[in-house]
Amino acid sequence: MSDRWDLIRVSLARRFYLATILQAAVVIVVSIVLCYAFGRQPPAEKIRLPRAFVISTILLAVGSWYMERAHAFVKRERQPEFRRALLLSLAFASAFVAVQGYGLWAIDKGVRNPAASQLGVHGFVIMLTALHGMHFIVAQSILLWVTLSAFADRYDHEYFWGVTFAKWFWHALGIIWVGILFVFTMAFIA
Repeated sequence: MSDRWDLIRVSLARRFYLATILQAAVVIVVSIVLCYAFGRQPPAEKIRLPRAFVISTILLAVGSWYMERAHAFVKRERQPEFRRALLLSLAFASAFVAVQGYGLWAIDKGVRNPAASQLGVHGFVIMLTALHGMHFIVAQSILLWVTLSAFADRYDHEYFWGVTFAKWFWHALGIIWVGILFVFTMAFIA
């Protein structure tokens, strides 16, 4: 005999699929709007860290703060605040990915010398940021599943493993992003 959660999971999977499509569409549209609004970096001899990476780091930090709040709220069985914090964390995650997408597009043609873009740090910067972005999309998907599950009454003060996992995955990627920014800063200074 199946329990209540098994029956809810089928409906939740459908909602997750539709929410993933909607989330991807929003991220793509916001990235495109940013591309048209702010354009690319002007060509230069050396690659420069785009402002988009600084802004996305702020978005990541605020989203991380909301993840911490969501985790604290679920442990105290404050469901409305928990769900609101998860939604805000998800919104900041989407904004992070959108701004990162714009940052990658903006930095792509930022070097004037083609030899420098093949032999210098340019390709490494793009590859490392894109790789991190792909991992963040996975974290965003986990957060989306946890958020939808929260609205299906999956988590409470006794069971919140999914929230804990999403929080630590998010924080791990945040720490990695700060490390990537440090590497970029050292490469840009050199």
